[in-house]
Amino acid sequence: METSKTGLLDPYIPSPTKPWNKTLVTHLLNRTMFGATVSQVNSVLALTPNEAVELLFQPYAAPEVPGTWVTEAPDFNSAYNTQRTSQLRTWWVRLMYEQPVSIREKMTLFWHNHFVSEAATVIIPQYMYMQNTLFRNNCTGNFRTLAKLVTRDPGMLIYLDGRYNIVGNPNENYGRELLELFTMGIGNYTETDVREAARALTGWILSGLGSIFVPSRHDYGNKTFLGQTGNFDDNDVIDIIFNQPVTAKFICTKLYKTFIHQNDDLSYAQPVIDEMANILRSNNYEIAPLLKTLLKSKLFYSDNTISSLIKNPLDLMIGSVKMLNINFDPSSLTTRLNYIITQASAAGQYILDPPNVQGWVGYRQWLSTISMPIRAAFAESIITGLQKNGQPTGFSVDALAFAMSFSAPNNAVQLVKDMTEHLLRLTVTPRQLNALLEIMLDGSLVMDWYINDPQAPSRIKKYLKALVNLAEFQIN
Repeated sequence: METSKTGLLDPYIPSPTKPWNKTLVTHLLNRTMFGATVSQVNSVLALTPNEAVELLFQPYAAPEVPGTWVTEAPDFNSAYNTQRTSQLRTWWVRLMYEQPVSIREKMTLFWHNHFVSEAATVIIPQYMYMQNTLFRNNCTGNFRTLAKLVTRDPGMLIYLDGRYNIVGNPNENYGRELLELFTMGIGNYTETDVREAARALTGWILSGLGSIFVPSRHDYGNKTFLGQTGNFDDNDVIDIIFNQPVTAKFICTKLYKTFIHQNDDLSYAQPVIDEMANILRSNNYEIAPLLKTLLKSKLFYSDNTISSLIKNPLDLMIGSVKMLNINFDPSSLTTRLNYIITQASAAGQYILDPPNVQGWVGYRQWLSTISMPIRAAFAESIITGLQKNGQPTGFSVDALAFAMSFSAPNNAVQLVKDMTEHLLRLTVTPRQLNALLEIMLDGSLVMDWYINDPQAPSRIKKYLKALVNLAEFQIN
């Protein structure tokens, strides 16, 4: 078996001191999905670590479209555009909520936050749907291929003005972000490279539901780009970019921040990011081999990696619903999902509308004096069934059913231990665990705990309310 230079990307192998257990399974599923139900954790626990990661990459059926409107001709003046964009948001969050054990939707969000477009600027919901589908279809595919497809994507041609990029009057917006935010990063190109890239990218405009190349709009002159000269077009520019070693390091740094740890200074992690970049380049920029290596590694299951990230609002909110086994009634599903979308937006993550072309920076920026009360109020609302303003949410956790999904619901000590292990990624101290037990017992003796006691549901909810208000509940 090949050994990585740092040893950090070597496969994690279960041992008596670090067994494959619910803590590690939940860590894997929470990092790669939007939370996991108790049954999903149990089913994955029966697999080996290698089998669990492979399961995450298994393809499954493409989703049904959000509406028949996705094939209608785009109309910037349509009175339905706003409504349909809202439908698209609900449709996507439903996919996150209903997903099986799979990394697909997490990576779709990753690319949405990488090749950023804002629905408020693109306006046409059909284009946002097409871009979303592009990300989903290529979520663990080839990074170079995806970059080429995004370059001609109608939504992106609107968002970064590629449709106005014409010979004699090049528009540099897309070329600049292609280099700065999408592939290489500041400091690895010059202003001349930006201008020359813009010339090479000329010629693409919108055409119905797609885009077309118009030869008369393209600049056929020679361009000098990143040290090479030729009559380059968009594909040539991207091929040259992907021949630069820094491109692999750039995207690997972003993947490291997403799945391992995020910090302003990642100099300590550079050796392993370099190893990740070598894996990506040796696989011709295929994402899946790199991600599988990372998710199977000692690094991913190290104590320093577990519970090192701050949940983004969708992770927190959809994840809370799923981890508590809350099943929305189909008749009210849209209302419930829209509640999540509204609350996530208030906490700083309005899906399909990142704040700017840089996307959501995340990590500590998820937490502020504005977002924290919203995050806490949401978590509490799905326990109590009441929003902070006293209005009913229309749903809440079935405390008894949730407790019964664990193996020892009549053992108060074990039940608190099991539920806490499922809901928190950071191991709590014995003192904290005992405090949570006392809250659930609510003055009764531990030997008197009986899951069918009429008071049990309300007592479990008291425990859950206390738990979701712990700082540890905010991290992943």
